[in-house]
Amino acid sequence: MTTYRTLNPEDFALPEWHPYMIGSVIPRPIAWVTTMNKEGQLNLAPFSYFNVFSSKPPVAAFSPSTSARTGNPKDTHLNLLEVPECVINIVPYALAARMNITTGEYERGINEIERAGLETIPSVVVRPPRIAGTPVQMEAKLRQIIPLGENPGAGQLILVEIVRLHLAESILNEKGLPDPRKMDVIARLGGFWYARITPENIFWMKQPRNPAEILAWHELPQDIRESQVFSAADIGHLLAHRPPNAEVLTKLPAPTQPEALHREMKALLPERAEEAWNLYIRTVQSA
Repeated sequence: MTTYRTLNPEDFALPEWHPYMIGSVIPRPIAWVTTMNKEGQLNLAPFSYFNVFSSKPPVAAFSPSTSARTGNPKDTHLNLLEVPECVINIVPYALAARMNITTGEYERGINEIERAGLETIPSVVVRPPRIAGTPVQMEAKLRQIIPLGENPGAGQLILVEIVRLHLAESILNEKGLPDPRKMDVIARLGGFWYARITPENIFWMKQPRNPAEILAWHELPQDIRESQVFSAADIGHLLAHRPPNAEVLTKLPAPTQPEALHREMKALLPERAEEAWNLYIRTVQSA
């Protein structure tokens, strides 16, 4: 059985508690945010407290924290108060080192885009530019800033509405949709760790919408639940494709050669899960 260590946030100072926060919720996408102040000076900063939260309207949120070092708000936050527009760029692995340059807490007015040797692309709707070489760029306008506290380390939850989405042609699949296998982007982990999202490290698993299509865990034959052949994703595909005669599964005897049968079933996944179930039922019943 898994054992746990239970922590109370109130027992820790910020420098002690922060590593638990960023180390526990992983991976986190990185919003590389371009903003400008009222004088037109540009700023670029990465934020891993970030995600999308609505499709229609298309709303994203990120959270610049009040600096633990200076106690001051981040330039991104201040710029949005002056010019309520930004561009969220998604960071590819090829630009990871340059993104790292922009993590520094520079004096206000310093252009991190120039410091990192990056090129920009004019935006269509908003004033801040896009970062060239990024696979996804979201032009956005400020909707709301929600203060989460006044102390150092407190976030300022910034909600923005996406008004234009730019996708590199190179990352699109045959349907014109973003393909994660082609994006080669990075995500933030705990400490100074990052993850690189590559084809060999991702998996596809159907999400069933209709409860009638889904097998409950206890309905899976024990040999499949304990299989050393199937991956977690393989079993996910089987669970998401309830066979028409699913009621027989719990009544069947265990297969005489489960590993061989599982390998045959695995070869049919993920596209032919129903056929894999038919193979299982037919093989066990004929034994």
